[in-house]
Amino acid sequence: MKWVVCIGVFWILSTSIAHAAIDICSLKPKDLPLEPVCIYRNPDIPDNQEDPTKIPEKIPGSTNPRVWELSKANGRFALSLFKQLSKGKSEDANIFMSPLSISTAFAMTKLGACNSTLEQIMKVFEFDTIKEKTSDQVHFFFAKLNCRLYRKTHNSVELVSANRLFGEKTFEFNENYQNISEMVYGAKLMPLNFKEKPEASRQIINEWISEKTNHRINNTLPEGSIDVNSILVLVNTIYFKGQWKHKFNRRNSMESKFHISKTHSCLVQMMYQENTYHYGHFPEDKVQVLEMFYSGEGISMMIVLPDKDTKLAEVEENLTLKKLSGWLNDTKTKQVAVHFPRFRIEDNFSLKEKLHSMGLHDIFSAEDASLPGLVANNQNDLYVSDAFHKAFLEVNEEGSEAAAATTLLFVGRSLNPNREVFVADRPFLLFIRETTINTLIFAGRVADPCSGR
Repeated sequence: MKWVVCIGVFWILSTSIAHAAIDICSLKPKDLPLEPVCIYRNPDIPDNQEDPTKIPEKIPGSTNPRVWELSKANGRFALSLFKQLSKGKSEDANIFMSPLSISTAFAMTKLGACNSTLEQIMKVFEFDTIKEKTSDQVHFFFAKLNCRLYRKTHNSVELVSANRLFGEKTFEFNENYQNISEMVYGAKLMPLNFKEKPEASRQIINEWISEKTNHRINNTLPEGSIDVNSILVLVNTIYFKGQWKHKFNRRNSMESKFHISKTHSCLVQMMYQENTYHYGHFPEDKVQVLEMFYSGEGISMMIVLPDKDTKLAEVEENLTLKKLSGWLNDTKTKQVAVHFPRFRIEDNFSLKEKLHSMGLHDIFSAEDASLPGLVANNQNDLYVSDAFHKAFLEVNEEGSEAAAATTLLFVGRSLNPNREVFVADRPFLLFIRETTINTLIFAGRVADPCSGR
């Protein structure tokens, strides 16, 4: 038998509406009965977990230490996966993904995993770095992280996640798995007729993903991905709309060259404004870092721009979560003249090969997969046939009705000799993150902003 994991994501820069609170946010660990069929304990974490010689890490206020650790684990996984994707693409190819969506989907999968399958999920997604040793507690911390991420931060910002299980209607799934999936991740089970109507089932799933992403992510599951052997499809979507805190004036945008490589360039609409941003230039790493906030300041876009004559591949190769966090911590509030392209990019790929290269082997093997917690009576005859990811990103001025104030800044920019200049006219990295605990929601490389037009 076969099991398909499907992951769909979407991001667009725009205005938005509020979203509902999540009931699980008020629960304590004892209120959340998590009893998966198998539990993994990290043998490398001693019972006495605190090192008296180590300086305690500063954790953001009102943050559960384990949620902080989960956020960092997700960040490390994000950069590891990004490097795997980069290996398989040319330097002038765009990359865009939601590592958080992928982590969430496989955390849901972990609910039913045992043996080496469970251990590999814990290690590849770095869930085993959380000091709480038992794997079942990761779900509680994911619930708390989700509560923190998907809360209303501003009336012009929306960040929403949706999860769903689609199962073969004649198949009996583990009741406890269904209960935990729905309780922790909000993933209800929808029965479908995979055996007799695989193509119709595929269309139903793709339509659900399209609806949850405001019709920006379509046809996530390719033709033939659902067949008579399919048993379960697991879907996570993330949808984000945000309005810049400092809006660009469309009248200040002008056509300009974007240098994809030394020999290849294209024309883009380059947005412009001068305003106060978090900015830093790090000569030792040969990068400029700019952080642009969305309204409410709960979410921001971090742009890493290599210095001129420095290849982005060099920056990617040396990138770590520690270095990324260090740059953010060392940025200063400065007046910056920002030139940033208007663009739209899409990306889609199978995760199977990339995750296999990172050490996630057994779950994709019909012989070695151990997923008894998904099935009634703990049968152990399921495996993941493939994992699909699709993402969309659009960046534009959004909010040019505030033209007067922006125009005043534009007029005055040449009179400020102390301003910094940030010109994103060559390939750069970007990260959409929750600002208080630095959760990387989206990550990407913009190498060719003209490709999506």
